[in-house]
Order: sequence, then C-alpha cells, then structure tokens
Amino acid sequence: MNCPRCSLPLRDVTPDLNMPDVHGLGCAQCGGHWLSQNDLHRLEQVVDVSWVELRHIPPPEIQAELLTCPRCSPARHLNKVQSDRDRKVVLDACEHCHGVWLDGGELHAIQEKGFVSALLDAVRFLMGRK
Repeated sequence: MNCPRCSLPLRDVTPDLNMPDVHGLGCAQCGGHWLSQNDLHRLEQVVDVSWVELRHIPPPEIQAELLTCPRCSPARHLNKVQSDRDRKVVLDACEHCHGVWLDGGELHAIQEKGFVSALLDAVRFLMGRK
C-alpha cells in the first residue's frame, strides 16, 4: 500500500512502543499512520501527561484535502472525522475497510495531554462524584 499523502510505500510499524501488539503502517516521509479503527481506539486510551502540550499537526487546509483510501480498490475517498480526544485533529476514515489515516503528528496529539488540562479533568471528575 502507498501513503495517501506522499504516494510512497507504507512500511510496517508499531506506533506505540508501550503497546507492542498494535501494528499499523507508516510513511517514512510524512510521518503518517494507517491503522484499523480498533487499533486506533486502543491507542486513544494511552494518555501521556506532559508539562507543556506541543502539537505538530498539519494546518487545517492540509487536513481538509480529500484523500483516497490506500487499501480499497476501486479507489474510495476517505471521510473526514474530528477526533474525540483533540478537536484540532481531523482523521481520515474509510467506511468500507474501516481503516483510518492519521497525518504526521496527529497520533501524538491525541495521546498527549497538558498537565493543566489533565488537572482540570481530574477536578471535573471529582466534582461530578459529589
């Protein structure tokens, strides 16, 4: 399969070393990942809390470009789906084969949470328990 952005061959990757049983395909040039929806949901459960949340995601005009599924033949367009974990991340999903394309930096963005944001989530959780 080829990258929907760069058209270069995708290679087997383990997107998160903490989950060695999750495999996907990655592009060496743009840093994007092709994953199954199930594997993406598993990876979304990983949250790395850091002092400063640094996002390196493509700008909105790049994320808005129409992409073609690298797996399906005949070619099918991928649907744009906003990430539940980070509203600035727009995923590209195939409703036919259930694969998902994440541009370079998007996986890291949905797995990372800033310290202040994590602290606010904890306070909201505790306030909701009363």
